[in-house]
Amino acid sequence: MTTWALLAPGPSASAELAEKVRHIQTGAIGCAFELAPWAQFVAASDRGWWRKYPESMRFPERFAMMPVDDVERVNVPGVGAICNSGVLGLEVAKMKGATRILLLGFDMHGAHFFGAYTNGLRNTNESQRRNHLRQFADWGRANKGIEILNCTEGSALTCFPTARLEDFHGLQNCSVQNW
Repeated sequence: MTTWALLAPGPSASAELAEKVRHIQTGAIGCAFELAPWAQFVAASDRGWWRKYPESMRFPERFAMMPVDDVERVNVPGVGAICNSGVLGLEVAKMKGATRILLLGFDMHGAHFFGAYTNGLRNTNESQRRNHLRQFADWGRANKGIEILNCTEGSALTCFPTARLEDFHGLQNCSVQNW
């Protein structure tokens, strides 16, 4: 089994949390790159985000859905013309051969570990969050061969089974939970 961790920028994300998965392949979603500067890739869907975070360009692998100079463009089938960055990260991990993906920092309540954007980017509103949750469910239905475990306690993302990261021993076993 090829396990990847995806670290999103929800309020539960932290450098300490990122460090817990440093020993496995990890993708950073958006601003989570600040918490995991050693991640294998960074994924952010929107062009505006890349302009506001030029330091993310130092990552050897960068992925977006929109055209961005020096960033690989990825099409995510089955979720529409554009999807949220978390779903983009799932697709990239799948492209890299993931058969199990651990979700960290996927709180999905509209906040970030750094608070609200103050640099001109828009914070996700309730309607957008509902659309994002639907996109995750759509991606999951289209990719049943990949085990997705949401290790974000209290997450609003309920289309995937939950798990406690602490229950992974060398990433061989996992205790699936329903919080």
